[in-house]
Amino acid sequence: MKKALTVILILIMVSCRYNKEELPTPKNNSTPTPTYNGPVITYTNHTKKLFDNYCIACHAPGASVSFWPLTSYTEVSVYTNPGGKIQVRVLDQGNMPPTGSASGFLTPAEKDTLQMWLDQGAPQ
Repeated sequence: MKKALTVILILIMVSCRYNKEELPTPKNNSTPTPTYNGPVITYTNHTKKLFDNYCIACHAPGASVSFWPLTSYTEVSVYTNPGGKIQVRVLDQGNMPPTGSASGFLTPAEKDTLQMWLDQGAPQ
């Protein structure tokens, strides 16, 4: 019985060997990232006015949420990383500016501009 079990184990171990060249090559299922060929959207020329119009009433020194200032490119750029506060709060959740804000809400075109700017790496 012990000899039969040993033979079976050896057969299993030998049958599990493989030649790496026999393995299938995995398919590349990743979708290529679309290339954006439009104009470069910059903070200075395009999105600064959005932050000035919609954000700094609350996000400036002395304002209600001055601990998250958004008055300069340096301050804004802290929140522009993928999945950062600007992407999440303004574009994904849509709760900035908040309901009842005196500045109102971003238009769809303004949101598109902000999204393109973030997608391009938020250039200054």
